[in-house]
Amino acid sequence: MKPNRQALIFSTVWPEPDSSAAGVRQMHWIHLLLDLFDQVTLISPSKTKGVEDWGHLKVPDRVSLLPLPMNDWSVKEKLKELNPELVMFDRFILEEQFGPIVYESLPRALILLETQDLHLVRRARESVREQFLEMQVFPPQFYQTDTALRETAAIDRVDFSFLVSSFEEALLKSEFGMGGDQQAWVPFFYDEPQVKSGELSFQERSDFVWIGNFRHAPNVDGLRWFRAEIWPRIRKALPGSKLRIYGAYPSAEVMSWNLPQKTGIEVKGSAESLSEVYSHARVNLAPLRFGAGVKGKILEGFRFGVPVVTTKVGLEGIMPMGQDDQFPGLIAQTAEDFARECVDLYQNERIWNEKRLLATDLMLGVYDSKKTLPGLKARIERMLSEKKEGSLPRWRSKILRHELFNSHKYFSKWIEAKEKAATPK
Repeated sequence: MKPNRQALIFSTVWPEPDSSAAGVRQMHWIHLLLDLFDQVTLISPSKTKGVEDWGHLKVPDRVSLLPLPMNDWSVKEKLKELNPELVMFDRFILEEQFGPIVYESLPRALILLETQDLHLVRRARESVREQFLEMQVFPPQFYQTDTALRETAAIDRVDFSFLVSSFEEALLKSEFGMGGDQQAWVPFFYDEPQVKSGELSFQERSDFVWIGNFRHAPNVDGLRWFRAEIWPRIRKALPGSKLRIYGAYPSAEVMSWNLPQKTGIEVKGSAESLSEVYSHARVNLAPLRFGAGVKGKILEGFRFGVPVVTTKVGLEGIMPMGQDDQFPGLIAQTAEDFARECVDLYQNERIWNEKRLLATDLMLGVYDSKKTLPGLKARIERMLSEKKEGSLPRWRSKILRHELFNSHKYFSKWIEAKEKAATPK
């Protein structure tokens, strides 16, 4: 390995692995790139954290943090100074915003896109959030929206894209003609996919648990639906049952639901230890009516052997295509069915143990870093070689980069000049 190999990650926000699945995914990529490169620089335009807050980000050694304002072309010199071999955008919107600068400044760098979840999927579904679970047939061109034009253009521009969802990989192939030379499903890769020691049995566990980030619209929508239409049915069938809600950034509305004596619902705020939460819970909940990607709350539950009750949205993309019958949980689309499945999983020890074993098999078979990382690292090294040989970018990518650069460059420079003129000296 050559000395001082550099990689850059453009991140929408600073990573918070304790509050979101996106943060977990970011940290997975950081650790992987540290195995291939000497230094990783994390760049973000986010203003949610200042220098004084960086201490609790818990980034590994050899990771630098670089705040980067948008529409500032002076950063070209900084990028040239870093001279990375690899640049990764963690969502397509960052490729749109910073692509022109990167493509001009770093023509020899391998450019990758980590989609997190496909915005074209999430936004199309959000437009029909009240009906999505009931929809069996989708209108023609349901996913072919303005967002899809932007997102697939970004996938076309970069050298390669990675997806968290097996469903989204298949959708890009079938709906947009994007094959394995442009994109691939890479599951979450956990160093410890399964906690094996000190696990409590079915009889030793109790309560339902929900974990999620309250800044994520599908989470809030699903929890409102669950509280209003599903939880009363569960309480009627299981008097005295309890629901513990954990998550970062709860609103005043969510905190008002904290009525453990009256409703059995306890709002706990951020979870200090996922191990502590999941190791005592009997049933994990993911009542989602729309969304995209893969649900980290479900995978985290599986890591601790907790089966889930969810919808087709929660199931989607977690299993390899064609293996949904091995999913470690129960699926329901209506409030009545969801409540019934919750009660069944909570009471039936045989079903609970069957699903728990499936969770173990899935995490060790698909989400174990030892299974994923060797092939993924080899793929990246191969693409780095192809970049040096001139095989990348593809001709279509060159065309789209040219168009992006010329359409955005002078508009961005105009915004930069305007902002500087408006800033007092």
